[in-house]
Amino acid sequence: MMLNTNPTESYHRQLQQTMQKREDLIEKNRRKYILNINPTAPRINAYIKTHKENKPLRSVIDNTQAPSHKIAKYLNSRIKEYINLPNTHTVENS
Repeated sequence: MMLNTNPTESYHRQLQQTMQKREDLIEKNRRKYILNINPTAPRINAYIKTHKENKPLRSVIDNTQAPSHKIAKYLNSRIKEYINLPNTHTVENS
């Protein structure tokens, strides 16, 4: 589906407005460091799995320039301060 306009700027404005309303979550002096100055839509790269039958694609999304990347990273660190969850996730070679 093709979009006529890029919704990234609108989403960025919504994030700014929400941060201003919720001063209890993000301190005022941190806001300028948490917002991306020139956000762009996340990029998607497709890699071919050459070792599998039918050569399926593996999609990788680069979110580092997305409007919410730094905010999500900051809020994740704040949540970790209050909740201590055990790391039970293990990666196994399948």
